[in-house]
Amino acid sequence: MSTTASWLLSVAGTGMCMFLAAQVFRFWIAQDWPRVCSALVGCLIVTTLVWSPTLPLELAAKLRSALRQDPDANEDPQHDAPNSGDGPGHTGGPSWDTVATVIGVAAAVLALLLAFVALPAGLRRQRERNRQQARRANELARRRDDLEARHDAIRDSCGDFEMNLLDNLHRLALADVNVAQTARLIDALDAARDARIDTASDALDTYRKSVTALELAWKSADHHARTAGASYLPPAERRNIEQAQAALAVALDERGYAPQRQLALRRALTLIESVIPVSREAVAALESSTRPALAKS
Repeated sequence: MSTTASWLLSVAGTGMCMFLAAQVFRFWIAQDWPRVCSALVGCLIVTTLVWSPTLPLELAAKLRSALRQDPDANEDPQHDAPNSGDGPGHTGGPSWDTVATVIGVAAAVLALLLAFVALPAGLRRQRERNRQQARRANELARRRDDLEARHDAIRDSCGDFEMNLLDNLHRLALADVNVAQTARLIDALDAARDARIDTASDALDTYRKSVTALELAWKSADHHARTAGASYLPPAERRNIEQAQAALAVALDERGYAPQRQLALRRALTLIESVIPVSREAVAALESSTRPALAKS
């Protein structure tokens, strides 16, 4: 291998080792033991391949020669002179095979100890993470249910007003989109409806703000409608509403004559529609409430 290639390999290997060492430190801080073990093993492998690529082959060759060596071949009576560590020909001390064996056993024991510590810790962290995710999901579901209940309460109030418009002429401004408070209420209803079906990551927070704004808009519009009544209308339209209320009183009087009551009901609808549009649902609701009384008459 050329000098340039060796230098590039060394630089790349050093960078990889530094990266893996940083990962080991990061996983250690986070107490993510399985990843600590994986990154540590990877760091050792890269270090060995870069700085001593022939070490695995040398260890394998030494191991093969140690396994193939005949134990009886060392028993040579002609070479039974004692070896002294004090002479220049000192050959005492552990052999390379012994050192490699000790290192391998120590590495295996260390790996087993790390696995024994890391596996239960990793399982505990995973269980805790799952419990936290479940608690968060339950909390988000509870908050959404609460927001939807508040939203539905306002929608039911608006629907009740629209279905019983003829019984709520004292809050006529709630049906008039030209009133500023009513226009803001309609915009808030649209915004809350869109936020409810939104699936973005921050949709719940947006929905909460929309529902809060809707509640404020409903309170403002309802209070203004109850306070103003029909006084905000021009005089002619105000007289029509007053006449419509009187006609409705006749139509709803069970003691009255049936044809006269029916005529009064039609007159009341005509007068009210000259001021504001009346939905078919509201007309049907009023007719269904007066039809039994008219039938009795």
